[in-house]
Amino acid sequence: MNFSRREILKQSASLVIAAAGGSVLNAQTKLRSSELAGFDATGLAELIKKKQITPLELVEDTLKRIERINPKLNLVLTKNFDVEKARARAKQPLGNGAFAGVPVLLKNLAEYKDADIDFGSRLYARAIVKHGRLHKANSPFTAKMEQAGFIVVGITNAPEFGLIETTEPVLHGAARNPWNPEYTTGGSSGGSAAAVAAGIVPLAHANDGGGSIRIPACQNGLVGLKPTRRREITMFTSGGMANDVVGIANDLCVSRTVRDTAAFLNLIENKANEKLPPVGLISGPSPKRLKIALVLEGVNGKKADPEVEKAIRATAKLCQSLKHNVEEIKLPINGQEVTDAFLGYWAAGTVGLDAEIEAMLGKGVKREDVLEPWTIGMMELGRKRGLFQAVGRATKSFNQAATALESLFKNYDVILSPVMRIPPYKLGYHAPTLDFETLLARVVDEVAYTPLHNACGTPAMSLPLYWTKDNLPIGSQLAAWRGGEATLLQLAYELETAKPWAKKRPAIFAA
Repeated sequence: MNFSRREILKQSASLVIAAAGGSVLNAQTKLRSSELAGFDATGLAELIKKKQITPLELVEDTLKRIERINPKLNLVLTKNFDVEKARARAKQPLGNGAFAGVPVLLKNLAEYKDADIDFGSRLYARAIVKHGRLHKANSPFTAKMEQAGFIVVGITNAPEFGLIETTEPVLHGAARNPWNPEYTTGGSSGGSAAAVAAGIVPLAHANDGGGSIRIPACQNGLVGLKPTRRREITMFTSGGMANDVVGIANDLCVSRTVRDTAAFLNLIENKANEKLPPVGLISGPSPKRLKIALVLEGVNGKKADPEVEKAIRATAKLCQSLKHNVEEIKLPINGQEVTDAFLGYWAAGTVGLDAEIEAMLGKGVKREDVLEPWTIGMMELGRKRGLFQAVGRATKSFNQAATALESLFKNYDVILSPVMRIPPYKLGYHAPTLDFETLLARVVDEVAYTPLHNACGTPAMSLPLYWTKDNLPIGSQLAAWRGGEATLLQLAYELETAKPWAKKRPAIFAA
């Protein structure tokens, strides 16, 4: 059979999917689920705008992928959300927002009226059974997501109250890493990150109070940006321990491409914040060459595992090959003081849980029946430190560390460091049911790079540039001074082009 040149080009075009999830497809071609999974959120939005697919078709495809993949990895809490809500929303007008019609997952630490958000805790799960859904309205953050046209299709697994950097809650069971199901997804946004890495959705909500965007991004091979303190529209409007007193937590997303994260930040940032000029939409790299500080020691004074150090040094060499100036340094801060103050502040957020048990479930309920050992241990530590004393000490320590970092950033544009001190570890190694002192020592030892940027309010992101010999992701952390998200995103675009990662996917991707 003979084909004209036009017909050959037409057939070829129908098969093209760009590395970032492009949109060059024949309008009459029926897209397979595996092809749709390869698109990023921006690419899916383009397909919808060009009427190559409908929001309802995308929702149905996503729900089928959840049905296929979730039983193997336990990433989506299917009992906490009625998918008919997603189908109904997909049939409604969704406007012309940047992500209109794109399916998304919300983390189980959100304020969202159409789901049973239980914060991964048996306490809140029992309270929902007794009193009904905890949230009667959306927060400004989730409202903004829906205004942009996102369609929530489910809630992702998260650790109890987001208190630890692995996702193994007693209530819902462990989330499993799509690169190897025996390994952790990281936390606390582990379910979100693994769902994106597995190809269920192209982008998912995540939040970060000590590394909970960057750590799961690191361990699942994704882009994860924690913005500057108070950059984004707030997630929480009501009371509860999830509210942030000092301002160490941020909400944003995990994604597979830099452009998705940049577009999501542009969507969700608070552009009315006079003290923090908006970033706007960052769409590519900058010609400016940067001075980058390479930091290999964590705040605990320990160097990273050799395999992690090898990856970060490789990132440094990649930056040098792009004509950036890289210089190895040590951080000019009292790491022990910051670590101890951060731990005290983190623990202080749990001291009211006994009162919440009584208020929600009545007298006579044992905390051991509704809270995990890790949470109880943190609560006891918080009481020992004292709520007001811990917050006061944290405020002083964080300000001192921020002053030191600000001085450092007068000489450097970016800090390059590991995300975690060790590569991804097997499930159970940081399980919240372990002896508290044993687990505490492991957490302090290994989560040694991310909390500093929560303490100082500085933006930081993880990029998936390298993998271990066992094919597990290792993220590289880039950080800038407050307000420096544009610098990080511009550098990220450059690194993404120099060492693309979008086509590197776990075997289960788009199964």
